[in-house]
Amino acid sequence: MIASLALAIGLAAAVNPVAEAERLAAAAVRRAPASPEASLAEARRALALTDSFDPTAFVRAGRKGEVVEDAYLAAREEYRRHRARLYEAVGVCLAAQGRHLPAARYLRRAVALQAEPARVLALARTLLALGQGRAALDALEKGVVAGALDASAAALVAQAADAAGLPSAQVEIDRWRLTALGKEGVRFRDGPITLSSGVRLSTTPVFRIDGAPVTLFYGAEPSCRSCSADLQDLGRAVRPGVRVIAVPEREDQDHALRQVLGLYRSQWPVLLGRGLFQALGLEPRTALVVARGGWSAAEAKPPFGPGLTAVLNVFEKSDVSETVPRPGWNRRPVQRPSPAAAPALLAEGLVPGEDEPAPPEFTMAVEAYRAGRHADALRLFEALEAKGDGWLLPPEARLNRGLCLAGMNRRDEARRLLLRTGDSRVQDAVDRALEIVGSPPAAKRTR
Repeated sequence: MIASLALAIGLAAAVNPVAEAERLAAAAVRRAPASPEASLAEARRALALTDSFDPTAFVRAGRKGEVVEDAYLAAREEYRRHRARLYEAVGVCLAAQGRHLPAARYLRRAVALQAEPARVLALARTLLALGQGRAALDALEKGVVAGALDASAAALVAQAADAAGLPSAQVEIDRWRLTALGKEGVRFRDGPITLSSGVRLSTTPVFRIDGAPVTLFYGAEPSCRSCSADLQDLGRAVRPGVRVIAVPEREDQDHALRQVLGLYRSQWPVLLGRGLFQALGLEPRTALVVARGGWSAAEAKPPFGPGLTAVLNVFEKSDVSETVPRPGWNRRPVQRPSPAAAPALLAEGLVPGEDEPAPPEFTMAVEAYRAGRHADALRLFEALEAKGDGWLLPPEARLNRGLCLAGMNRRDEARRLLLRTGDSRVQDAVDRALEIVGSPPAAKRTR
C-alpha cells in the first residue's frame, strides 16, 4: 500500500510539472540561508522543469485542447507569472551565496515578468550589494509607487539614496507617487526651492520657505481675471496645515492683488520682493506646492480640483525619517539619467544578454552565425546558456538556438522551440521569428 501511494504521488508530480516546479522553488527559497548550494541546485531544477511553455497547462478548466488566440495569450501571461516565481528562486539562492551579479540577472527577469513587492525588494538588495544605488532606485520605483511603504522598503530606499548620493530618500518617493498619479497639469519639481533673504510677507517682515510643512504659492495673473474661480478652487482643495501665499507676477502689482484678495475675503498673505516669479519658476495661474523644507515640489495647473488634492495627499505622507539633505548627499544638483535600456536585437534577430559588454563567446557565436556556420553558433549559444550565470537566460538562448536551427534547415525543430518559448524579454521578437521560421524557404515559395 505504501509503495502504491508513493508511486501515485510520483506519477501526479510527473503529470503536473508546474506544481512540482513551484514546490521545488518554494522549498529552495526556504532553505537558501542554511543550504545555499543545495538550494540553488533545487531552484535550477525547478526552472528547467517548465522551460518549455505548454499552453494547455495554463488554460482554465473547460478550455483544454481548444487554445484559441485569446486563451493562448491568457495562458502565456499565466505562464510568465509562474516563471517569475522560478527565476526569483534562482536569484534568491545565488544571492545567498554572495553571487550578486548573476542573482540580479535572474531577479530582474522575475520582476519584469511580475513585479511583486517582495521580488522588487530582493532585486534592490542585490543591486545595492553591487553598489548600484541608482539602479536599485529605478527598480524600487517600478515596484513601489502607491500607498505607504513598509519599514523594510523605506529602509532600502534610504540606502539606495545614499548609495546614489542623493539629498533625500523621501523626495524620491514623492516623485514616484506624483509621476504615478498621471494627472494632467501636475508636474514634479526637484528642490531645493529657495528665495533671497529680502523676501517678506504682507503680514510679517520675515519669511522662511521652510516655516511650514507644506506651502502653496499661487501665481496670480496681472489682471486677476481668473482669481475668483482659482481662489474658490484653492479654498476647497487646501486643508489645515497648508500655508497658502499669493504671488504677484511683478513687484508693483502687490497692492492690486491684495485688493482682490480682500474683495474675496481671503486672508492669504502676499509675497513681496523682486523677481519672485522667476525665483520660484512660476507661471500665471499656477500653484507651486513646496514641501520637505523646499527639497520637494510639484506644480499644478487649474482647475485646482482633484489634481491639487492628490498632490497635497502625497506631501502629507512621510515614509522615511531623515534630515534633509542627508549626510551622504554628494552636494551636486540631482541628475536623473534614464535607466539603461537592455541591448537591442541584432540585425539578424539574435538577442544579446542584458549586460554589456558581451562575453567573448557571444561575439564568436554571432560571427559564426553571420558566416553561415550555424552549427558552431548553436554550440556556442548552448554553452553560454549552460554557464548558468544569467547573462544569456533560457528564453533568449532558445530564440538564438531557434534561428541557428532554422539556418541549418532544421525548421521543424526551430518552430517547436520557438513555439514553446513564452517568458522572453523580447517576446514579440520570438513571435516574429516563429512566423519567419514557420514560412517555407524562399526557393520553395517561388515554385
